[in-house]
Order: sequence, then structure tokens, then C-alpha cells
Amino acid sequence: MCETSSPEDADIIVQKLPSDMGIHRNPRKGTLNAPDKILDDFEFGRSVLVDEVFPDEFSLEETHNRIEQNTRDLVEYGRPLVSVGGDHSVSYPVLKALKENNPEMQLVWLDSHLDVKRPVESHVSHDVVVRRLVEENVFAPSDVYFVGITKIDDDEKDFLSEYDFSIYGPEEMAQFREEYDCSRPGYLSVDIDVLKQSEAPGTGYPDGQLSLKQAQKVVDEVNPVHADIVEVAPSLDDKGRTVEASRKIIRNIIDSF
Repeated sequence: MCETSSPEDADIIVQKLPSDMGIHRNPRKGTLNAPDKILDDFEFGRSVLVDEVFPDEFSLEETHNRIEQNTRDLVEYGRPLVSVGGDHSVSYPVLKALKENNPEMQLVWLDSHLDVKRPVESHVSHDVVVRRLVEENVFAPSDVYFVGITKIDDDEKDFLSEYDFSIYGPEEMAQFREEYDCSRPGYLSVDIDVLKQSEAPGTGYPDGQLSLKQAQKVVDEVNPVHADIVEVAPSLDDKGRTVEASRKIIRNIIDSF
């Protein structure tokens, strides 16, 4: 890793977002230490500033506030930003800050789940992120592409009936490539559970059906301006396959900038 302490000297900024407080419906936690595991000895091959937002151990809302402010500070340097989680709730404050800075940016949600479940009170958990972003008018439904979806819950179907989203299952990747508007800047959010369990078993909800190569092809198609990767749980992955898969995807993202 060629690290610099100066944002002005960096080609890329990496934001470490350790968090597992956004997971509250599943005992299979393990995302807190993922950023360190994923980035340990990672060779970027370019000048990179590695930053970190430490979570508030008592408040998910305060953790999100810290992440949103940090993202606002970092985006001022005009560099591509890669956020490494942590559970998927960390994408919520990142996207709020980046969309404010880049109103034309669309969202590609590479995930086996929609994450538009009905919230529990005001809790912005990992499975309600897109719902909150749409309800708060951060993204219009037409700005959002769901890719790799395998599971839709009943409360999500109710929400979907109110909006017109672009949703692509694992067998519809060619259709996504045809319909994706590559003329606009895109943010790519990668939930590692989009991959087959045989390739990425270390995650809380291993419902994915995409191969690693298919996910990497999405990276190439989207050519994102910013991205994140989330839901890696090293403690659930004794052979390190999930960490290794996430590192390969990050490599693809970095090479796309």
C-alpha cells in the first residue's frame, strides 16, 4: 500500500467504516473488524489516503453522523472515495453526503437483497437503507438499479408497489448492461452477500447467486465515481474466502478509477 497523509497527494481516498450496530435482526454479526482484515497488506499500486471513522459504541445514529461529516470533508478533495465497511447501514450517511455533492449521481445496489424493509422505529439498519434514501428524496427511484437480487420480503413488496424501480436478478445481468445509463456518474455499493455462498460464506445473509466474475463485470460496466463494499464478516469465514473475494472486487474498483 502506497499511503500518504495528505489528501492533496492521494489518487484515491479509502474510508474505513467499522460497524456492526446496523445489524439487529440477525445474530450472525462479524462486520466490525472487516476493514482491518480486508485492507491488511493490501497493495493499491497508487497513492492512497486511508482514513477511518470510529463508531460510537452506544449509538448507531451518532456513528452515522460521524460518517456523514467525514465523507463531506473528504469529498472536498475531489478524489474517488472507496468506503470499506462494516454493515450496509454505513452506506446511508456516505450516500447522503456524496449525493449532495454530486446531484447527478445514480446508485447501483449490488446485493442479494433490496434493503427496503419496513424500519423499526427510526433505526436506520442495514436492511432499510435504500428505503430511507428514497423516502428522504436523496435518490429518486429512477436513480436506483438493484442488481443480483434473489430475495424480496413481503414488506418490501408493499414498498415496491408504490415506486417504479429497476430490479435485476442473477439471470438478468445482460438486461442490466443494456439498460444501465453509463452516461451518468454512478455510485456502486457492493454487499458481499451478492456472491454465491461457495465463494463468500463469511456474511450474515448468504443468499447470493452471482459468481465473483459476474460481480467484477458489474464493476466494469458501472465504472463508478465512488464505491463501497460491505457485510464482510471475517469471523464467519474460517478459510478467508470472503475477505479474498472482497479484495479482488476492491482491486477492480480501484482499477476502474
